[in-house]
Amino acid sequence: MQAIATTLLLTTLITQSANSPKWELISTTEDPQKITSWYVDINSIVREDDYMRAVLRTSWSIPQHGPDNTDYQSTTYINYIDCVKNKIAYTGNTYFKDAEPTGVPVHAEPERPLKKLKFQSVVQGSAGANRLNFVCKFFSKNFMTMKKSSENQI
Repeated sequence: MQAIATTLLLTTLITQSANSPKWELISTTEDPQKITSWYVDINSIVREDDYMRAVLRTSWSIPQHGPDNTDYQSTTYINYIDCVKNKIAYTGNTYFKDAEPTGVPVHAEPERPLKKLKFQSVVQGSAGANRLNFVCKFFSKNFMTMKKSSENQI
């Protein structure tokens, strides 16, 4: 009986570990007054039809202020990236009080369907270009999709 309980516990821990974000730093600003850092969750990168999909995170060295004056210091969001046209769109922003995206979010926006997203061109050398360049390195690889695109067409 104890062996079964131990096996279940280990399976749960391994599953949680595999689903945990693995944040990799993509870029950081050089302004010492307000450092902004951009990360990508390597575990979240997937190809979905003609796009790459990844969960990203932005963290600031000092608190930011939301529209309702709620302080936050990091946000996670889903980026859809068109590697052929060099365009990105984002959705599903979740805001956190601290620089690490842990605990209860202070604000969250729902994920919008892919067909309703507004894709924007990126400016070379910008944070958006850095995200696009990093994630598009995986474009030609055989990534399996996490979600069927039909779920995003609603």
